[in-house]
Amino acid sequence: MSLSALAIVGRHRTPFYMRDFTIDADNLSSFGIYGQGGLSEAEFFGDHFGIADDEAIEKTSSAWPCNLHHQFLLQAACNQLEEALREGRWRPNGSGADACWVGSVMTSDNYKAFAYVTTNVRYISLIEDEIASDNPQVLKSHDNDLKNLFANIHRLYTDHLLNPFASPNSKITSKRFDLGVIHLADKFNGR
Repeated sequence: MSLSALAIVGRHRTPFYMRDFTIDADNLSSFGIYGQGGLSEAEFFGDHFGIADDEAIEKTSSAWPCNLHHQFLLQAACNQLEEALREGRWRPNGSGADACWVGSVMTSDNYKAFAYVTTNVRYISLIEDEIASDNPQVLKSHDNDLKNLFANIHRLYTDHLLNPFASPNSKITSKRFDLGVIHLADKFNGR
């Protein structure tokens, strides 16, 4: 079980933060979307007419340090979370980190998306889980690890908002916040 990507989304589905934590994440900017050397989509697929607007794809990929596949999965998980919240399938229960814990909201390929909801912010993680365990104790342990991760990221977000120069409803550009999240993700992933 390893954290592959994380999104922090506002109440009205505005993304505040998105990051990829895979081993290749550090190489995203130099690798390019479609392979080494930064090939365009048309060059990669051998289609000189272009399937999509290369400029729009490049703008999206440079906006967040998160590969497009993970961005799509995080967006789908956000849709599932919003649907669950709208239909009342989830209600806060317990106290502390348990009160905000939603749990699994989506499964795709070998990824599972988990969510944590506060009053104004939704935290969505993409977990790569190659070996699904049937052991309830192992699953409970994984859930507890994720709850702690989300609670610590929420604490970082709250500290970020206490900065008088931080804008509460906009993209998080703080290096301190980013390094804190990377440290928590590395610790979670055992690096």
